[in-house]
Amino acid sequence: MQIENSTERAIEYMLYGMRSQLFWDGNKRTSTICANKIMIENGCGIIKVPDNKLQEFTTLLSEFYNSNDNSKIKQFVYENCIDGITF
Repeated sequence: MQIENSTERAIEYMLYGMRSQLFWDGNKRTSTICANKIMIENGCGIIKVPDNKLQEFTTLLSEFYNSNDNSKIKQFVYENCIDGITF
């Protein structure tokens, strides 16, 4: 499935990589770096979790890991974690 919207594609890839645990260590870091490559290439800013939102992000990520429903964390990322562009 091809996702045309670059921001949507980056977030989907990031969350897939985080949940899939593709690597022994560093899955969140690596997935975020790969997502930011997509974001930067397409002039969409970057994804970064603000320090004051880290606990909420971690809670939502844990919920996503358990349910495979990424709707809440994806909305959170859109609202709180995209920097360098204004929607």
